Amino acid sequence: MNVNEITPKTNARLNRIQKVSKCIRLLLQYGFPMMVIAALGLGYLSAAHIITLPKLNSADTASNSMPPPASFQLQMIVDLIVYFFWYRTALQLFGFFEKGILFTADTVRCIQVMGVIYCARFLVQLGFYLLAPASHNHWLASGLSNLFTGFLIFFIGWMLDEARKIREEQELTV
Repeated sequence: MNVNEITPKTNARLNRIQKVSKCIRLLLQYGFPMMVIAALGLGYLSAAHIITLPKLNSADTASNSMPPPASFQLQMIVDLIVYFFWYRTALQLFGFFEKGILFTADTVRCIQVMGVIYCARFLVQLGFYLLAPASHNHWLASGLSNLFTGFLIFFIGWMLDEARKIREEQELTV
């Protein structure tokens, strides 16, 4: 048996990875947009007084009666842009996994980009906290978790890249 041949046991494992990756990609590609469309539809039907949605607690409605500040709206727009980069990268990554492309430079790049995106989320949160400190009192917990997650994902991507390089070196040796 040649070293580069795929054994039936390895092929079954790869098939499982491909099937799960396809399910996750389809959920990301079709499930999340459908949830957003459903939420927008419910919001429209509620605003048009066609349906009545349950009301929030009286303390919550009192604070929500004022329009959100401009800094909050800007933060939501920047968060949405970062989310779209994450969404595109996740679709691309699970597309690679679905095709059986696991340990290549493209998958490593996607994983590292995901780590950078989480670090960017931390920087966005930090920047908006410094601009409007009273608006978010819990930024430290969520911000530091994004920073730690970003560094961890980037580190895993770096380890996979090194493993890929070692494998390529071993394939070239006789």
